[in-house]
Amino acid sequence: MGQNNGRSLLQSGCCLVVTLIFFKMRKIFFVVSLLSFMMVSCGDASNKKEEKAINKTAATSKPEDNSKQLAWNKFKANTRNTSHIDINMNKEKPQVFMKFMTKDRISTSPSIYDGIAYFGSSDKHMYAISIDQAKEIWSFEVGDDIRSNPTIVDGVVYFGSSDNFMYALDAKTGKLIWKFETGDIIMSTPNVANNLVYFGSYDGFCYALNTKDGSVNWSYKTGDAVYASPAIGNTDVYFGSFDGNMYAFDQLTGKMVWKFKAGDAIASSAAVSNGKIYFGSDDHFLYALDRIDGNLIWKYESAQVINSSPAVSEDAVYFGSYDYNFYSIDANTGILKWKFQTEGPIHSSPALTNNIVYIGSDDFNLYAISVDDGSEIWREKVEDRVHSSPAVHKGMVFFCSFDNRMYGLK
Repeated sequence: MGQNNGRSLLQSGCCLVVTLIFFKMRKIFFVVSLLSFMMVSCGDASNKKEEKAINKTAATSKPEDNSKQLAWNKFKANTRNTSHIDINMNKEKPQVFMKFMTKDRISTSPSIYDGIAYFGSSDKHMYAISIDQAKEIWSFEVGDDIRSNPTIVDGVVYFGSSDNFMYALDAKTGKLIWKFETGDIIMSTPNVANNLVYFGSYDGFCYALNTKDGSVNWSYKTGDAVYASPAIGNTDVYFGSFDGNMYAFDQLTGKMVWKFKAGDAIASSAAVSNGKIYFGSDDHFLYALDRIDGNLIWKYESAQVINSSPAVSEDAVYFGSYDYNFYSIDANTGILKWKFQTEGPIHSSPALTNNIVYIGSDDFNLYAISVDDGSEIWREKVEDRVHSSPAVHKGMVFFCSFDNRMYGLK
């Protein structure tokens, strides 16, 4: 009997101990599970934050390929103003196959569209010249000289004049579609996207007009004349002004996204590539800004004013300076790769292909330069300064000169 009671007490004690251990284990398991869950959750959150940061970096730094469009229907070739097309050019010196004489000097750059070269002259005319026959198809007279380069989109030629008007002409006939008057001369080259024409005027305004009728969609007043031509990014449009600021506006609303202050006036037209905005200034610097927030990434100093608008590939930025030199700069670091010296100031903006970059100079030459090492491949001498920026089309090179002529080489 005593033994049975002893066994019962022992069994009861054992059950109690086991029960206590069970509850203790459950508590420990709960705590461990909770800690594990928190660690996993924190890890997931950390991973998500890290992934977001990596994706953001990748999105900002991913190179934008603007070279696939082979048409050169505007100054600087495309809406992002990279002046780069994906073509390998013959390195043998081409021959002049066409010359067209106007009645005054030409500072505009030719644009090529549907077999026709379009350019303006200080003789107050916009010209359309057949490439095959080197003959005038039409010309359109305005009220003053033309130093705004033509842009041709969907069969319409857009350009400005020193008579203060922005014009839209039928590309085939030269017939006026509409014109819009600003408060001063227009030297800015129009850029077209979203059914809007973007350009600046010496009245200090940046404009966005409707392509259909020339009515104002939005405008923004800067602190000085707007000479530079706008560049179009994904959602923003970028304008430089003589007030020294580079502006980023929402393309559709005109709301200012950011602005960056350079050391002097900006006459160089921005290029958008590699997640950056590249442009020169009268303060002698070429700038590279983050296109999202306008923060400075790097700047490179030349010895003189930079009015030349840069051409950009994934690897390099090319531009000229009043210091007579033509530069190639690493697009990501801002470090000099090479420079080529001409015999005069460079106002011209380069045209870039895969193997050759073309640039004009006040020394009366158009140069063909190797993109690899900056060595001269050939030069074409004309009778006056070459402010005009060359255009490349189907293996041919076109440019204009202060000698009143438009040239075609092949």
